[in-house]
Amino acid sequence: MKINLRASRLVGLVGVLLAGGLLLPAMASATPIAFYNNASAPSGTARFTVGCGSASGDCSGLLSALSSTSPLAWSSTIGQMLGGSSSADPAAEMAFLNGALTAGFTTNSGNIAPGNSDSFQFQLDAEYFLLKVGGGPTHQAYALLHNLGGSVDVWFTKTGQAGGLSHYITFGTAEVPVPEPGVLGMFGLGALLAGIFIGSRRRFN
Repeated sequence: MKINLRASRLVGLVGVLLAGGLLLPAMASATPIAFYNNASAPSGTARFTVGCGSASGDCSGLLSALSSTSPLAWSSTIGQMLGGSSSADPAAEMAFLNGALTAGFTTNSGNIAPGNSDSFQFQLDAEYFLLKVGGGPTHQAYALLHNLGGSVDVWFTKTGQAGGLSHYITFGTAEVPVPEPGVLGMFGLGALLAGIFIGSRRRFN
């Protein structure tokens, strides 16, 4: 009888936790952001990819790429190459970003050159950053990304249509996301139910 009661309590607790999504494994698609000359009609191989956490890591909830400028749209799976300053002048690149976002940034990181232009990993905590890649089939040379996740590890990987990463430049500081009240409530409920189960188990021992 004691065993059946314990088992039923355990089954009930697990059911509640599963319903709240607390015991479900993270279902990451492990798909990096792919950048094309035209995100609305991608063709051929992406010019490069950007992964989060690893070269093939999913960026959902961490990074968004500008996928359309008319109207302004962002995506965690696909990005569009943009035109911009033909020079590598940080002030010109900042003016380009301010114009694209209707923003008012007055400072930037300056150009940061990678150690390896074909495959490069770096840690990012800026709010926005521009990647400038080498020559390709068009003169569109920039990718614009928005950091959603505070500090994130970013991997750039060339895929064949670009000449590699020339440099990147960052703007602002990303805000660390605060968990939603509903998420905190589910974790609190799970902890409460676990405590009740442990207490009842002790009483029936």
